[in-house]
Amino acid sequence: MKDKNWYRLDNAGKVYPAIITHHRTSLFRISATLINPVHAGKLQKALDKTMKRFPYFNVQIQRGMFWYFFETNEHNPIVERDSLYPCMAANVKRNRMYLFRVRAFNRRIAVEFSHILTDGTGALIFLKTLLLQYFRELGLNADPGLDEFIFNPEARPDPGEYEDSFKKVYNKKIPFNRRQQRAFHLPEKLMRAGHYNVVTAIIPAEKLLDKSREYKVSLTEFLTALLIESYRQYCADNLKPCHWKPIVINVPVNLRPIFNSRTMKNFFLSMEPAIDPRLGEYTFDEIVSKVHHYMRHEVDSKVLNQQITRNVKGEMNTFVRLMPLLLKNMVLPIIYNLLGENNYSGSLSNLGRITMPEKLSGEIERFEFIPAPSTGLKTKAGFLSWGGNIYISFGRLTNDSPVERIFFRKMRKMGIPVKIESNY
Repeated sequence: MKDKNWYRLDNAGKVYPAIITHHRTSLFRISATLINPVHAGKLQKALDKTMKRFPYFNVQIQRGMFWYFFETNEHNPIVERDSLYPCMAANVKRNRMYLFRVRAFNRRIAVEFSHILTDGTGALIFLKTLLLQYFRELGLNADPGLDEFIFNPEARPDPGEYEDSFKKVYNKKIPFNRRQQRAFHLPEKLMRAGHYNVVTAIIPAEKLLDKSREYKVSLTEFLTALLIESYRQYCADNLKPCHWKPIVINVPVNLRPIFNSRTMKNFFLSMEPAIDPRLGEYTFDEIVSKVHHYMRHEVDSKVLNQQITRNVKGEMNTFVRLMPLLLKNMVLPIIYNLLGENNYSGSLSNLGRITMPEKLSGEIERFEFIPAPSTGLKTKAGFLSWGGNIYISFGRLTNDSPVERIFFRKMRKMGIPVKIESNY
């Protein structure tokens, strides 16, 4: 595919420009902590070379008559010094601004991407490719081999990386899926804009995996059930039954392996495992069972296509397409809240097991993943596995941290050791 000067936003990315605020920045973060201090000059050279492999990221956002669009950014992205609060203080809609940034401090290299541009998988591929090139600049040459999450910086992009896979998969004959009612939200006050508190837990992977196997479920299912149980415990301890609502966790699922996609744009959907405390008491075993069977039923190409159909049909509706962008900017935040954040209590994202070429693995201490801040959910969690540990990060826009306290306390009671770090 020939490089061009403008690109369309994908189906998921189109909503984000309208909902961005000083709190809800749309930025999420993936970072790597190295064994040795970062050489800023070498990192900048690596970034310059890496960008040639990702032309669809070499863009700025512009306003059109009906939709935002991407236009090639003629200015080179510059490595920034990292700050105390991640995912904050970035006006990605400003002219000449990239929709991602590369930040460095001491031994850490971090990328923060706006969901306007891509999702966690796209950002992870970019970071791993950047790390590969950075180590090459240091004289450590390594072959990415068969790792599909590292691109050869010198290769040309695959045409499939440009596609909006939502539209490729879309089938107008498939009926909509149903929506559920408003979910429980934490009654906590937001901190002032620009602050994003992060707690990261370092947990031995085998301990967590053993506990998941004990319940005969996947790691994602186990942690989702534990998060639901933590919200349930919070409600039981702090709220009268008349104030209870369904507890629903947003669990993003990477659609690329399901639909055989190579896109570097957004291509994920959210699962919604839930319990309704108004129906009675739930044991943890019951919650685990509900989450397990829900996920096994819902993570299916036929079922997922229903949600894709709803999302794409909404975008392709003639009335929506002809609505001026100014009006869309007023309407989309309302729709986002009604169909999105209002329906979730919290969020848990799994970036999976991270690997690097064997020659480079000894140069990297750890990876971390911090989800984008949310004014509705107030707290969100993300995790990944690297080496022998699992790193779980909670990002929140509030001073208090009741849910993560309960979450990690319950984990310790199960005999799982947890080491906690924070940025405050």
